[in-house]
Amino acid sequence: MSQVIVLDTHTWFWFIKQNFDQFPAAWQTEIETAAQVSISAISCFEIALSER
Repeated sequence: MSQVIVLDTHTWFWFIKQNFDQFPAAWQTEIETAAQVSISAISCFEIALSER
C-alpha cells in the first residue's frame, strides 16, 4: 500500500514557503519521500483568504 500524506493548511504553507523551522526535520523527509502528498480544497481557500 502506498503512503499518502494529507497536509493541513499550516504545514502546507510552511512547506511551500520553506519555513522548515516550524516543524520537525523528520516531517520534511516524510513529505518529500511520500508516494503522494495531498491537501484539502479548504486549504486552498484558506491560503487564498490569507493572501488578501
